[in-house]
Amino acid sequence: MTDPAGAPGPTDPTTAAAERHTAIGIALVLTSAVAWSTAGFFARMVPVDIWVVLSWRSAFGALSIVGLALIERRRFAFDWRRAFVPAGIAMMILNGVGMTGFVYALQNTTIANVTVIYATLPFITALFAWLWFRERVQGRTLIGSLIAGAGVAITVGGTIAVGGGGHVWGDLVALGFTADFALMTVLMRRHREAPMLESIAISGFLMALIALCLSEPFTISLPQIGWLAAFGIVTQGGGLGLYTMGARRLPAAQAALLSASEVPLAPLWVWIFFAEVPARETFIGGGLVLAAILWNIGAELRRSK
Repeated sequence: MTDPAGAPGPTDPTTAAAERHTAIGIALVLTSAVAWSTAGFFARMVPVDIWVVLSWRSAFGALSIVGLALIERRRFAFDWRRAFVPAGIAMMILNGVGMTGFVYALQNTTIANVTVIYATLPFITALFAWLWFRERVQGRTLIGSLIAGAGVAITVGGTIAVGGGGHVWGDLVALGFTADFALMTVLMRRHREAPMLESIAISGFLMALIALCLSEPFTISLPQIGWLAAFGIVTQGGGLGLYTMGARRLPAAQAALLSASEVPLAPLWVWIFFAEVPARETFIGGGLVLAAILWNIGAELRRSK
């Protein structure tokens, strides 16, 4: 039904379809943020050797990525051969290094610190994009990067002051895997033809094989294997896979804004279930990082409108 001027009315099929499309995108991205925020919970639930964690998490995470791809494409259309191009191989290596750093950081510093440091991903990505192919950086992004950098410095400084430096390596590795994922993001933007899901799935299977050679994954109990399987399925299939499916249906700024809900959720789960209370400096640093993210995304949303 249309009004006299010919504008679509509230029951217009095109408008309704667009609204459903957007609603599905919002639901997928929010679900992915909740799924990704549970990583710290799973890491604390099964405190075993890092290679045992990687063997099970990588295998089940890769299987979940394959399953999601088949569901979305509604047919067996997983082209493994396309992944073995230079950009695809680089993505496999970066993803493997990033997964290893991610689990190490979760095991060697607080979940809140990992979350705060990882939240600077958009700013590090913007820096790499400028260094690699001179992509223009907005002034607000530069300001946001400085604010986020100050937040990370406060967070790491609190680790040194409170823990005597015991968690510093975990913080530094968290910064390293964040830079790794930023480089992976820029690579995907530079080579849009590279099959991301295929590369990530292959990387997961290869990482599981490497970890299998460096550990004895069958020495842990069946319940622990179940938790690690859930770790891979929820955080990789649920986190990465659902975000990829949802972000395609939304403007980039809106998807980023919704995914930022992970920042306060990740420390919340370990506080509820394991009484892991972040240091005061982590609250301050995390607040600065989150404020920088929301300010940048809000400005982008206003500009797009």
